[in-house]
Order: sequence, then C-alpha cells, then structure tokens
Amino acid sequence: MIQNKKLLLLSSAIIATSVIAAPIAEASTYTVQKGDTLTKIAKANGTTVQQLKAQNNLNNDLIFIGQKLVMPNSSNLNEAKSKGTNKPSSEVKNNGSNNNQATRDVKKETTSVTSKSQQNNLKEAKTATYTVAKGDTLTKIAKLFNVNVAQLKEWNNLKSDTIFIGQTLKIGNSSTTADLGEPVQQAERDKLGETNKQIEEQLANEASILSNTLGEGQVVYDKVIEIANSLLGTPYLYGGNTPAGFDCSGFVRYVYAEAGLNIVRKSSKDYFFNDTTVVESPVPGDLVFFKDTYEKGISHMGIYIGNGEFIHAGTKAVELTKLEYEYWDSHFVAFKRFKQLNSKY
Repeated sequence: MIQNKKLLLLSSAIIATSVIAAPIAEASTYTVQKGDTLTKIAKANGTTVQQLKAQNNLNNDLIFIGQKLVMPNSSNLNEAKSKGTNKPSSEVKNNGSNNNQATRDVKKETTSVTSKSQQNNLKEAKTATYTVAKGDTLTKIAKLFNVNVAQLKEWNNLKSDTIFIGQTLKIGNSSTTADLGEPVQQAERDKLGETNKQIEEQLANEASILSNTLGEGQVVYDKVIEIANSLLGTPYLYGGNTPAGFDCSGFVRYVYAEAGLNIVRKSSKDYFFNDTTVVESPVPGDLVFFKDTYEKGISHMGIYIGNGEFIHAGTKAVELTKLEYEYWDSHFVAFKRFKQLNSKY
C-alpha cells in the first residue's frame, strides 16, 4: 500500500512538472538585429505582427536593435531541444520528487540559448545614446526604448526628471548590457531618407551666393545683429512672434521686420524651401538652418552673428550658442540668405 502511494506521488510529480515546464520550453526569445522590422521577424518565425505585439506588450511597431522579443512556438528553441539543450524529462526521472528543481533546470537551459546570442551582440556593442528633442520627456523616451524612467535616471546620474533639448542620454549600462542602438521603424527611416533627398535637391538647384558683400544691405544686417542681441533672454513661446515670447521662425521674422525687411511669417521649413538662397561664405546677419531637431526635416533656424556663433529661440529663451557644439554641428544644414534681401539691394 505504501509502495503504491509512492508510485502515485512520483507519477503526479512527473505530470505536474511537464505542465509547468511546457510553457517555458515553448517560449524562446529573438534579439532584434539591424534592419529588422516586426513584419520581417514575424514572417521568419511563422507568426503575425499582431501576435508579436500581443506577446511582447507592444503598443506600436517600434522596435530597437538588441531588444529581446518573446517568440512563441519558436523554431530556435525546438532546434535547441533536438540538440539536447533542454532536458526536462530526464531531470524529472532522475529526481521526480523535486518539481521545482526540474523547472529551474528548464529555465536555466532556456536562458543559456538566449545568452549566447547576447554575448555575440556584446562583442560588437557600443554605448547606445539618444539625443533629446523638443517635446521629449523621460517617460516618453523610456517608452520608446521599452525601459523605465528609474533606469534612465540611474544610467545618466539624473537627480530629477528635468532634461533639455540636445542633451545626450545613455540608453542602457554599457558595462552590463548589450547595445540597444537606434529605434528601428522602417517607415520613419524611409521618411528620413526622402526628407534628406529633398533637402539635398533643393540646395543643388539653388545658385549659391558666392559674394560676402551686401552693399546697401549691410545696413539691414547691422540692425539685425543689434536687434537680435537686444532680445537675448526673451522667453520661448511656441508660435510666438513678439517680444512676449518667440519660437525660432517667429524670432527671425520679427528681427528682420524690425530691421526693415518686410517678410511674411512662415515656418523654418517654408523659409528654407521657398524664401532663401544658400550662401557659400556667410556673413553676420545671414540665416542658419538645422534639420531633425524635434521633427524630421528642416525644423530649426537662427541668425548667424559671426565667429561660429548664432542667436536663436532656444528651448527656454532666445540665446547665443556655438555651431561647434556637437548637437548643432550634427544637425546643421546650411547658411542661407533671404531672396528679398538680394532683390532689394
């Protein structure tokens, strides 16, 4: 009777362990590589984008290099099983009285399959960074990379949630994690490629201004520099175009209008494509344009004042800054001049 009870307990343990281990054995992970999209990954693994998003709690199609996605019914783990990597049944037979140990063994073996891939990624890894853009918050950035705010603050030694445009944030701890890289979203990449092409074509089609002399227009530029300097410290205001507050194009328009050049209020993108001409050798008073700051394409502008410096409506106020700063240097597009100035003088 006692022997029968032992056999019954052993059989129950084997069945229970199989139930516990099965979900673990069926779920593997895939590490996102350069060029991957959810569609590509889904096709390669015989699943759908919707299933991938549901399995990984993704709210959109955004993924990033180094991200680990759970792949249900993945062939990767089945292949590992065929090679004898996972051995839950043998562990149960050898120690049927310890269900927890069998489950731990399965988890350990499953993890080893993923860790090899992670180690390969680490060999080519470099510290991942993200440049803060207009409208960003730590919460927004954390969601973008599927991490949390506490991690971002720890990785960047932040004491508060305050961040600023142009700030470079580390994504991940390079000493313990693989490179997360840049967000992977094919539609955004295509859009960026088209935008860059449009900018290049626009500049190529313009007849560059080679002369750095303005003639009578120099009077306007002298006033431009004087007025721009007098407005330093004016608070930033989205859509603002008066001394009560400025955004970048509103600031430029106000300064030039006060200096005697009557121009229509437009966006920096409109000014770039429709109202200005590229300058080969800029002089103080010319315009400077930037791309991909808070949105794709031409998105910011300022007034060049010489010596590698420009005045613009920054995140908090009108300010003087240097073109050599890493952020502005990496987003710089061109120096330009209002066509109206050329035709008038």
